[in-house]
Amino acid sequence: MYRIIGQPINFRHIATSRVVKPDLSEKAKQIIKISEFGLKYGYKAAIEAFSIKKSMYYEYVKLYKTCKANSLELAVKSKRPHKVRTANWDKRIVRFIKNIRHDHANMGKDKIKYYLDLFCNKHRIKTVATGTIQNIINSYPNKLRTKKALAKAKRRENVLRKPTKYKAKYSGECRSLDSMEFRQGGKKLYVVVAQDEATNLMYARATNSHTSRSAKEILELAHNYLPWDKYSIILTDNGSEFAKDFAKYVKEQCAIHYHTYPKTPEQNARCERLNRTIQDEFMIKYGNLLFDDINLFNKKLDKYIRWYNFERVHARFGNKITPFQRHLQLLNDGKIIS
Repeated sequence: MYRIIGQPINFRHIATSRVVKPDLSEKAKQIIKISEFGLKYGYKAAIEAFSIKKSMYYEYVKLYKTCKANSLELAVKSKRPHKVRTANWDKRIVRFIKNIRHDHANMGKDKIKYYLDLFCNKHRIKTVATGTIQNIINSYPNKLRTKKALAKAKRRENVLRKPTKYKAKYSGECRSLDSMEFRQGGKKLYVVVAQDEATNLMYARATNSHTSRSAKEILELAHNYLPWDKYSIILTDNGSEFAKDFAKYVKEQCAIHYHTYPKTPEQNARCERLNRTIQDEFMIKYGNLLFDDINLFNKKLDKYIRWYNFERVHARFGNKITPFQRHLQLLNDGKIIS
């Protein structure tokens, strides 16, 4: 009498299950192909067809027949020896090669050989060949290579973003700025504009510099031109011209500096619309003058600014009043920054 101890055997599962054979390696497939070809056409044909030695052919056939007779999968064993020779390099030589590759990026083995010989003669060490130098280099995972230095990404300082529902209600409350770039014949020039959000009063200036210092100087000119003693809010995008010197100057004036969110020009929509107006009404006529004579261009621009602020009616105000007249209305209503 026999008793089954442990997990019961599911004979139904065994009868219906399929044995999944592992995929053969390319080497095993090649051995099977050579063996079957030789057994069918003879060993001479197999040796000539596959360009192998006679001894190797018989070794393949023996392995093939053994595996087939015993219903075993053909597995090609690695010929790597169990005991592999370990390198016995002088630690001082290894340290020297490592240091010289660190100090002089990616120096080749032939050049290292010259300095290594001097080092070995000085310390009475037996020198090594260039092949050994290369083996020492290859023994490291990165082969002692020096990778290209990547510039560290500068993390932008936390800036104050424009509130979503913010809208200027007082004359002189918020001044928005933006810059336009113009190119001609490989030359780049810029026009920086400043506009009051409540009245549309504006100032603009052309410059050949796109730095924060030039933007700061144009803000000072706008402050002297426009009819307010001070301003409480500055609105700009995230351009580099509105950082460093510009941001420092705004902070010194005790003003709040709002930045638009990245890729949202609609947050500075009035200034963006002013850019379009200047391009359509002024740059289309004097665009070439900007590159011929920037000083004369700025004189023409001053005349346009005067007309824009005091004579040109705006669609925003129903095409009935000018920006300066809107400023006077807010002044009479007491809605002005003092």
